[in-house]
Amino acid sequence: MKVTPPPEVLFAPTTRVMFLFAHQDDESAYGGLAQRAPPGSHFLWVTNGDGLADQAGMERREYAAARRLETEAAMRTLGVDANRLRFLGHSEVEIYRALVRIGREPGQRHAALSLFRSIGAQVTAEVRAFRPDVVFTLAWQGGHPEHDLTHLYARLALRDHPETRLYELPEYELAWTVLLRFPPWKKGEVHEVRLTPAEAARKRAALNLYPTQERLLRRFEGLLRVRGWIEAAASLGREPSDPLEREVFAPVPPGRDYTRAPHGVDALEYVGDDCEGTRISFRRMIVPIVQALS
Repeated sequence: MKVTPPPEVLFAPTTRVMFLFAHQDDESAYGGLAQRAPPGSHFLWVTNGDGLADQAGMERREYAAARRLETEAAMRTLGVDANRLRFLGHSEVEIYRALVRIGREPGQRHAALSLFRSIGAQVTAEVRAFRPDVVFTLAWQGGHPEHDLTHLYARLALRDHPETRLYELPEYELAWTVLLRFPPWKKGEVHEVRLTPAEAARKRAALNLYPTQERLLRRFEGLLRVRGWIEAAASLGREPSDPLEREVFAPVPPGRDYTRAPHGVDALEYVGDDCEGTRISFRRMIVPIVQALS
């Protein structure tokens, strides 16, 4: 893995940049990129974020509405107006239930697969309408099925547009042991952005605007601090840096095989992730969607 600064053209005023996320809060890790993106950049979210409504003790529609308001407030803090935000509003709960149906009922997959075909078609329509020069989306990394599906939608939306640059943004994998970074075994080039103090301050201010996700985000921050201490110890005692002040992304390789599990073994994908007692499986649930949409 070779770490380099990002190409300057990505942030040029005339570059048309699009960000494609799965959930409201995925953007929280990339507040620096959002601030540096050209003023006409477009931001799109696939789901409505209702998946944790029960844990929050809220009705699904109410919880989804709260999450959208949080994202709008956070993006406003980063200098992004609401008219640059688009929400497709697909239910996380229904997406997970469709995944379970695909895994449990191989002979009855058609109805469940139609949902993913519909979402893919919507994403493609949004991408083609905006005509981006650059697309940033979530990394293909086996950490969350909706992250991977969002990545797949972006890849398929651009299959007839090889001139558009596609970059992936890491969130987490292997039960959060690799967080907001690519694993050490990643091959190829990785770009790193180091935030200015002002950018980092705005990013931190935005991170405080997700009350429905506070427990989750604080856990993320705790894990990031631990990693900072480990990195400092490995560098002969230098002061630990703030991991939130660095953001990384990488170009998506054009020949990636999306039917192959990111870690090569199905058991290492979506660790601990289940729906109503059924474990989420890359092989049994994601691969059929890849094959149906490709």
